[in-house]
Amino acid sequence: MLRKLRISNYALIEHLEIDLKPGFTAITGETGAGKSILLGALSLVLGSRADTNILHDKNNKCFVEATFDISKLDLKAKFAENDLEYEHETIFRREISISGKSRAFINDTPVNVIQMKELGEMLVDIHSQHDSLHLSDSAFQLNILDGLAQNENILADYAELYRKFQQCKAELNELKRSATDSKANFELLSFQLSELDKAGIQAEETELLEQRLSSLNHAEEIKSALFTVAEQLNRSEINAIRQIKDSHLALTKIQKYFPEAKSLAERLFNQMIEIKDIAFEAENVEQKVQYDPIELEKINNRLSFLRQLMLKHHCANINELIKVREQLQARINSIENKDFSIENLIKTLSQLEVKLLEKAKQLSVSRKKMIPEMERSVSLLLTQLGMPNARFVAQTEALQTFSPTGSDSLKFLFTANKGTSVEDIAKVASGGELSRLMLAIKSLTSGRKMIPTIIFDEIDTGVSGEIAAKVGRIMHSMAHTTQLIAITHLPQIAGKANHHLHVFKRDDDKRTKTMLIQLNESQRIDEIARMLSDDKITPASRNAAKELISGF
Repeated sequence: MLRKLRISNYALIEHLEIDLKPGFTAITGETGAGKSILLGALSLVLGSRADTNILHDKNNKCFVEATFDISKLDLKAKFAENDLEYEHETIFRREISISGKSRAFINDTPVNVIQMKELGEMLVDIHSQHDSLHLSDSAFQLNILDGLAQNENILADYAELYRKFQQCKAELNELKRSATDSKANFELLSFQLSELDKAGIQAEETELLEQRLSSLNHAEEIKSALFTVAEQLNRSEINAIRQIKDSHLALTKIQKYFPEAKSLAERLFNQMIEIKDIAFEAENVEQKVQYDPIELEKINNRLSFLRQLMLKHHCANINELIKVREQLQARINSIENKDFSIENLIKTLSQLEVKLLEKAKQLSVSRKKMIPEMERSVSLLLTQLGMPNARFVAQTEALQTFSPTGSDSLKFLFTANKGTSVEDIAKVASGGELSRLMLAIKSLTSGRKMIPTIIFDEIDTGVSGEIAAKVGRIMHSMAHTTQLIAITHLPQIAGKANHHLHVFKRDDDKRTKTMLIQLNESQRIDEIARMLSDDKITPASRNAAKELISGF
């Protein structure tokens, strides 16, 4: 329940602190005194949109703080899900800076307004003056029926299945579209891949071909150079190997007398072996080197072909061309695999549809089972509210497709007059009738939806006299299980409250301010007497006020 509301620098409120109690609290005051400002401040701290126009003093920030007792609610898991510290006494706080920047906190932990709104809706149900018009909205009607039928768990399961179903459906449609587009290019992709496959391209092939091409173009120079090497090292009359042999023999002869010659002789011998090998290889290679115009033409043709392929596929080198081939293969594999993926998604979608249909049927059965009880209870309450001839009907109709809330549409039908057929609420119900109908429905749902606080902003619009008294009795009854706060202009309703707050304006030298006080017994009698006698408190109106309060 809502225990305390602190407001600072909000609209006409300079600073206000309200302690709220269990049961039924009435809030009264003259028109324009600022009763609805209180609701605006509470809505702000529950996650509504912020506006710098609400600043009472443009040089200071605004803050609204609401303290809730949530000890009887099962919200620990919800707080953990939002990374919030759970406290039996939980504080919601909203701050609006002079620049218009908004900050939100729950138990001193910063949160976004979506989190604040989601948690706030579990704590407070605010019914504003125009919310009765929602009775003609199908989604609102279904929400009421599901609340009465306690369909929360089935709805949660259905919503998760519906989310998966829609996601799978979207993936399937996208895959089909992509497959259609891809198949249109399949022949081109296959041709390009076939061309590259036939080309037999290999990594660094162009570099190797260019090296071979250079060798062929300079075959005579290469052959001449190799001949010179072989000639100088081994074949000429005075060649390097013969000279090394002679030097090695000279050192060998003196090594008996000159020990250092042995080391030099060994080194020369090793060099002679290496030079012999070089000479042999140069001679061997020189014999193989030949100018081959046929091979030269083949290499030039191959290089030209590869360069055309690279140009065609916008590649700078052969390795990029190989990567293009791999990408073409991957795209073709993807196209070929899409049919398999589509089959799998169709199968998954079919399985989800079966499960979704089962949950939708559970919802429909539960809703249809609750409708007769709902109709009887609403009609009984409407009789108590002075509408004995009223008839209320909840009519369901099966949808051809799944919706986010099942496969049902719901329509509330109503008539207030005997002998007339029921019609859509939006067509036949007056403002006062809508208010009483909404009160009847809220009375039913308050005990079942487990929202600890309900706030009515002039739900008594269009009623008066004895009907107003009956409205007050129903509110008093609702307050046995739910904290109920009602902004009202009717003394018959205020008289049924357990607690009474009075809102009024006060002017000082600088501005007009909204003030609020908790009325004691004497003050309450005077306030209700004033409401009874158009702001003139008379002995008769005071006695009538006492009777309204004590007669309940």
